[in-house]
Amino acid sequence: MTLASLESYSSYVREVDGECVFVRIASNLLFSGSRSGEVACWDIPSGMEMWRLSFEGPCSDSDCDDEVFFCTESDNIHAIATGSGDVIWSLKLEGSSDFVRVSNGFVWVTTSVYNFEIQDYSEGAVWQIDFEGGVRNKWENPGRAWSLSDQGGKLVMGLSRPRSGYALVSDSGLDYPELEQPQPVTIGNGGGDEPVVLGHSNGMVTEVVDHRVESVSQVESSVRAIDYFGGWVVGMDSGGVSSSEYFGSWSINLNGVIDVLCFGPSLDSDKGIWVPSSRDGESVISLINPKGGVVEMEISHHSRIVSAFGVEEMICFGDDAGCICIVEGDVLRRRFSRPVEEIAEEDSNSELRRKIRGLRGG
Repeated sequence: MTLASLESYSSYVREVDGECVFVRIASNLLFSGSRSGEVACWDIPSGMEMWRLSFEGPCSDSDCDDEVFFCTESDNIHAIATGSGDVIWSLKLEGSSDFVRVSNGFVWVTTSVYNFEIQDYSEGAVWQIDFEGGVRNKWENPGRAWSLSDQGGKLVMGLSRPRSGYALVSDSGLDYPELEQPQPVTIGNGGGDEPVVLGHSNGMVTEVVDHRVESVSQVESSVRAIDYFGGWVVGMDSGGVSSSEYFGSWSINLNGVIDVLCFGPSLDSDKGIWVPSSRDGESVISLINPKGGVVEMEISHHSRIVSAFGVEEMICFGDDAGCICIVEGDVLRRRFSRPVEEIAEEDSNSELRRKIRGLRGG
């Protein structure tokens, strides 16, 4: 069956140089960073590029407040003015810079050191940095952090071996709550006013509320992707997707590699789950209704999708070729109502697609 393309449902498509490691939406701005070190920002309503910077690379993660965008890159953390793209400060850290979060008036960054002899991460650290770029504290951790989420004045840091489970990070340092079944964390998400959900290598899913484990669930294989909206949904090594009891504890298999999944706009008024699954360098994106796990729509993409970010009625995707697509709920529903033949005709005309990329809402 021929599927309509992601581009045909996108309000517009933009590019960065190299694999798109992260995408982020904040205050009507779209940010992206690549493995080759390029960081760019676009104004979402107009689609116009605001600024573009080049670092050595690779980029890793990002976060922002109202006026400053923070990104980790190689062994650095950069503070960039969101409006102008001016680099306010850059700070070189020890080891590879991994996750970054803004919380309680500070910037928190995790770093790690990979030991090639043991083929694993041998040490890690958490850095507390003020908004002027000064290091306030550094706490060492045995191994790499695999997630970092802000929750109620502390940060929840997912950990793999040798100290599997999670740590709580605050001004006073690191605290390691005891777990009944400590298992290596592979991915984490959530935070703020919501639970933090951690996926583990054995298929366990841990829900952390008020810094304590509230529930532990089990899915069929190692968790590769996770998101939370009232309940959690995970993508697994097996190509399967499973939900928490909140959504009915359903499971389906998409028969592909799942790198990311994300809640975003749907074909009705509720949230949908967007799950790209990749095979042979291409992707099929399934839009799943969380109530029952029914696939409501499938669209194709010419490259492997490796990053995603959803907020309100908007979702964006980044692929391994540096392509960034942004989908808005009203545009999605309007184009879905059109005849399939009409969309297919647009997809077959590359010249028309390039013109559509420059249009807002099309």
